Amino acid sequence: MGLSQEYRFIATQPAPERSGHIIPRMQYRVLVSLGIVWASLSWAAAAQPHPKPFLDAHSHYTAADARALGPAAIVQKLDEAGVSQVVISGTPGALAQELHAHAPQRIIPLLGVYGSDADKATWMRDRSLPARVAAQLRSGTWAGLGELHLFAQDAHSEVFAELVRLAAEHGLVLLLHGDAEVVDRAFELEPGLRVLWAHLGTQPVPDTVAAVLQRHAQRALWIDTSVRDDRIAPSGQLLPAWRALFEAHPDRFVVAIDAFSTQRWGRYAQVAGQIRQWTQPLAPELRERLLRSNAEALFAPWTRR
Repeated sequence: MGLSQEYRFIATQPAPERSGHIIPRMQYRVLVSLGIVWASLSWAAAAQPHPKPFLDAHSHYTAADARALGPAAIVQKLDEAGVSQVVISGTPGALAQELHAHAPQRIIPLLGVYGSDADKATWMRDRSLPARVAAQLRSGTWAGLGELHLFAQDAHSEVFAELVRLAAEHGLVLLLHGDAEVVDRAFELEPGLRVLWAHLGTQPVPDTVAAVLQRHAQRALWIDTSVRDDRIAPSGQLLPAWRALFEAHPDRFVVAIDAFSTQRWGRYAQVAGQIRQWTQPLAPELRERLLRSNAEALFAPWTRR
């Protein structure tokens, strides 16, 4: 019996007694209507699939974030967004370890090399940095190093070269925010390095990204989509050129939210929803690769420890 039929059946039955009195027929019909509506909403909610969980391959946890959102609050953000795991770079680096200690199955920690955001512009000239990073690598458990902000004019920084060598020596993923020349330099220094290139690069154009993938077809290069959702999919509609690129390189892209500020953490679930929307038109296997399995492959040396 359908809902409308059930309503007509119930509503035509004699009104029941209530505490010795008969409920007026109109009131009875209103109560029945409300009950049917409630049941309809409950059944509809039960029928809705749970959001497809995904792995956020690039986010941050800073001192400002920690003052506003403790580890339990961050895990709640993940739960609300349907994010099963998140890659976290700490600023300072120890904050990623604090999150990992709280939720070791959910947090994949990267060693952030900045004491504060001010270091983004100067770290490549800080000759004391590699030694400090080496000491931190000995005292913690890390899946990767970065995010490192670096552009073409500084690609030959010796400090960068030493950090690349440390990442390779320790089997770490190197998270790079920079020009294509920086990716080229990293692989020139360490051909066996595992690199995650953030934000579809600094020139997020399909042909440009495709050219970098072609140059490094034999290298361990992955690329994240973070903060490019509106460029990939204006108004939530995936552009054909980006779809074609993802289809041509199905194992090289990972989705990411990049919670780079406390305000961004406040929109975490909203951004996760955007990602689910623009990935929806992809073939199921490709969508699963972007949402999860590519990132699992990228961080396999960590997850298999």
